Amino acid sequence: MVFFLQQVSLAQSKIIADISNFENDKGMCRACLFNSAASFKGESGNPFQCVQVTINQKRSQVQFDNVPAGTYAIFLFHDTNRNNKMDKNFMGIPKEGYGASLNKLPFASAPTFDENKFPVTNGTTVHLSIKLRNL
Repeated sequence: MVFFLQQVSLAQSKIIADISNFENDKGMCRACLFNSAASFKGESGNPFQCVQVTINQKRSQVQFDNVPAGTYAIFLFHDTNRNNKMDKNFMGIPKEGYGASLNKLPFASAPTFDENKFPVTNGTTVHLSIKLRNL
């Protein structure tokens, strides 16, 4: 029985993302890990896991633990005013910095799961560098 529990814990992976280009250290960095295009777009389902972390010297780091093998994408934003949502102007343009796992951020549209997806295999640690876009 103990062997089985060890195997399960060894199979889990983690994802560490270093985030740069915050405009300041105010508020929080909010990041979500998604395992489907539908949940990434907000059409159906929920994020696989979400975290919030502080910002220090215009940088931050998020970590997702106990991630099973699969394909994932991260979306994150700088929640300057700590209201738990990405603020947008009347035209729908983000007022707070945002980013995605592979830094694929189209100019005139939201990032997509397919452009930002990456694989996670059992028992590994995936390291990503994400640069926020501030409009």
